[in-house]
Amino acid sequence: MPVVNLKSTSAVSTPADLREYIDILERAGELRRVRAEVDWKWEAGAMSRLASERRGPAPLFENVKGYPGRQLAAVLMGPGKPLHARAALALGLDKATPPLDLMERIRQRLKHPHKPVAVVSGKAPCKEVILRGKDADLQKFPVPWIKEIDGGRYIGTWNLIVTKNPETGWVNWGTYRCELKGEDRFAVLLQPERQHGGAMFRNYEQRGRPMPIAMVIGADPACHLASTTPLDYGLNEADAAGALRGQGIPMVRCETSDLEVPANAEIVIEAEVLPGERVDEGPFGEYTGHSAQRGKTPVARVTCVTHRSNPIFTMANMGKPWDDYATPAHVMKGAVAKNRLEAHGIDVHSVYYHVPDTTVVAVKASAGSKRRVVSTLLAGQRLIGSGIVLVDEDVDVTNVEDVFWAISSRMNPESYEIMRGMPVNPLYAWVTPEQRRTREATAWVMDARFPHHWPEEYRKAHTTVSDFEHGWSKSSKEKILARWKEYGYGDI
Repeated sequence: MPVVNLKSTSAVSTPADLREYIDILERAGELRRVRAEVDWKWEAGAMSRLASERRGPAPLFENVKGYPGRQLAAVLMGPGKPLHARAALALGLDKATPPLDLMERIRQRLKHPHKPVAVVSGKAPCKEVILRGKDADLQKFPVPWIKEIDGGRYIGTWNLIVTKNPETGWVNWGTYRCELKGEDRFAVLLQPERQHGGAMFRNYEQRGRPMPIAMVIGADPACHLASTTPLDYGLNEADAAGALRGQGIPMVRCETSDLEVPANAEIVIEAEVLPGERVDEGPFGEYTGHSAQRGKTPVARVTCVTHRSNPIFTMANMGKPWDDYATPAHVMKGAVAKNRLEAHGIDVHSVYYHVPDTTVVAVKASAGSKRRVVSTLLAGQRLIGSGIVLVDEDVDVTNVEDVFWAISSRMNPESYEIMRGMPVNPLYAWVTPEQRRTREATAWVMDARFPHHWPEEYRKAHTTVSDFEHGWSKSSKEKILARWKEYGYGDI
């Protein structure tokens, strides 16, 4: 791994660490410093959730009850004004960048990955404080109990978990929820059926070996964006983070394992997931907008904690749209999906994901196009959640009203299909007890496009769109626009 100075600059001017990102958000009106004392138990969670639902600035709690000098940052990647403003700022772009333009920038960057680089002399900010043994106490951090409906305090929400395949050496980053279980233990929700990290743990457990992991809290935003991106098996999120930043991510080796972590992170928790041990975990208010899954999950034992001086603890507040997961993850997922479709020769217009996991693809209707799109998105890392909607190219895939209008007015009910025996996400509220046991359910396909074989004359007579854009001549529209202020609508 080549060596780099931490002060080197990114070619695309993205924030180098969480603190620089916080400064950028504050200058853009997307962050508010909360100096009043706030309780980590429920109060910080309730306040930040309301701020998210009202599309207000992200709160940075500077006075957490019982934790003097510690800061708790919430909903950093949540909904801004406009919706994806904070994701755009994280990538060095104007906050008003439209979502489809944002996805286009993302997918072009992802085509040019950058390998990680080593920090000069190992002087990583995340190593400013190194704690071992009894000093490595997780309860020293302002770990929030976010919602009263949650099962406890969650130390891992806006985090990334580093794991390594014991056979191939492939390194994966994933964002998995982690519940605090004492000063040196936490539960990790690992699902072997649908997570690369979960599959790796199954591999370790079958060999009776603990799995080394590193929980990274408060890395630079490109790292967290990469961690939420559904990359295919064998691809490295660290390389993708470098692609988003335009240069390799500075990395440093852990103290108790050979895993490497972002050098500018606020906190790094080194641990081992123990084979054969399970603890109660959950429930937790999830990104689906429902409280999800209380059960037995693997437990991790802390081996070392390193952090920056006066570290900033980050949390995400999952729930109904929008939140820290849905806002950035869906543009990342859309970029990956469009890249995959294009790589398979499918001329797709646009792709977007609506909360929690509905895929919307705008692609020209042609013979066999539905099957090609569906099969391509199911290959490798699955890019279809509970269902997929295919729409014509004149539909705005980012606008839920436009998508629902297409479903209501263009989809022949006979084109609705279900696919049986599909792997299911147990966090979905609609999953039955039997489906949770088998980990299989159905997914649906709605083809809300007009058939490609309809004659042009028939299409013109029955399918012409009725709106301002299509219902009047160019001269009539120009007249209306020219007199808009005169009508008294200048503020709209």
